[in-house]
Amino acid sequence: MITQKIVLSIAGSDNTGGAGIQADIKTCCAFGIYAATVITGVTAQNSRKVFGVESVSIRMLEQQFDSIFEVMRPDAVKTGMLPSSEIIEVVACKLREYGVSNIIVDPVMVATNGGALVSPGKDIVDAFTEKLLPIATVMTPNISEASRFLNRDTSVMDPETVCRLLKEKTSCMAILLKGGHSPGDVSADYLLDSDKLTCFESHRINTPNTHGTGCTLSSAIACGLAKGETLTTAVSNAKSFIDKAIASAATLHVMNGPGPLDFFV
Repeated sequence: MITQKIVLSIAGSDNTGGAGIQADIKTCCAFGIYAATVITGVTAQNSRKVFGVESVSIRMLEQQFDSIFEVMRPDAVKTGMLPSSEIIEVVACKLREYGVSNIIVDPVMVATNGGALVSPGKDIVDAFTEKLLPIATVMTPNISEASRFLNRDTSVMDPETVCRLLKEKTSCMAILLKGGHSPGDVSADYLLDSDKLTCFESHRINTPNTHGTGCTLSSAIACGLAKGETLTTAVSNAKSFIDKAIASAATLHVMNGPGPLDFFV
């Protein structure tokens, strides 16, 4: 018998299949990892807009956790869309209850098409900061999400300063600041792990097919950690996978508007 490595994705459903739970499952398959899921909510969206978001009940959320941990032990966990502060708190409570390690938190707040995926207000940031991020291995915000957490415009700030401020505020073990939305020909992500800052640069690819990039990146990192890689190696391999998936997706037509990555490149 071969023991299968497992990643648990705690996220929302994207009915077009390019982001959310669907992207996480495809990414795990690409890495040869078994994917288990806890679905936090259902979205109705496409490449143009978010039509609606509905959260699962707290009872259903808790039952999904309990049913999974009764029969399997995930090697890594990633969180995506957590639509409310109450859901964030329950997720944090369950992860503590089951003593989970290798937790990647992608603080998803806005879809690629600009539609809101979480409830507005400061309570979302507070729930992340006080409940979930202190037990996380790494947080993976983009510039706009970092701005919301720090309540200032981080696009004009030095990336290292942003990472250190986020680490101080959230007590998260490591910060991966994503720069994919920044202008310019080069896309740079910055990993602050312990006290070491590592920059991952890649040339920007001219394609609209980047739907679900953040979800895919965090899932790919989770796959690396599940295999026993260091965080730096997991991020490096995840970035390489993303670059290839975006480049290959530039020649694909799946939907009218921004399409998904090529998960199986």
